[in-house]
Amino acid sequence: MMKTLVVGPLDVNCYIVWEGDSAFVIDPGGDADIIARELKKEGLAIAYIINTHGHFDHVGGDADMKALGGVLAIHPEDAPLLEEARDHGILYGVKIPEQGAPDELLKDGMKLQAGSLTLEVLHTPGHTRGGVCFFDRKNGDLFTGDTLFAGSVGRTDFEGGSYDELMDSIKKKILPLGDSVRVHPGHGPSSTIGREKTMNPFVLELLGKEGR
Repeated sequence: MMKTLVVGPLDVNCYIVWEGDSAFVIDPGGDADIIARELKKEGLAIAYIINTHGHFDHVGGDADMKALGGVLAIHPEDAPLLEEARDHGILYGVKIPEQGAPDELLKDGMKLQAGSLTLEVLHTPGHTRGGVCFFDRKNGDLFTGDTLFAGSVGRTDFEGGSYDELMDSIKKKILPLGDSVRVHPGHGPSSTIGREKTMNPFVLELLGKEGR
């Protein structure tokens, strides 16, 4: 099961994903009260609070979620951004709570468990150094954060960003998963890998360079 909540000042897609009564909360960027109400409504306990990357708009509700339980996890390359999130928010005129240190550090290929649901960690740097996607292989759902959007890709002009790394991540980690895999990004509507291969100009350029 999956529930999408658009939260925080920059309209981040927060995903609650579960089987049984144990859930992942992916990118709780803000509005922790709304997320908490949804968890209570569904009778869910938090197993993991996981961040696709460390930008303030994706981690702004981490501390409030952590108060409800669960393991907070982020890639080590983006862990320092948690401590900087409050200051980064101020630069954009946004107030968010101070965020604590993660409980667990993610690495490529790691498998996270919540009840009977498994999410695989795919390290996909480019938007940030420690950006990751989470893949539910059994159900064919991929949570891409700001790596891949419907019709676009993540910005690479922030510190730690690299367009070449981003496109390499999409080429090597995302496209091989298969056309039927559903893409659930950090902002905007969902898509599929197959659709992005036919409609996304960045992916089309990437495939063109490969001679396909």
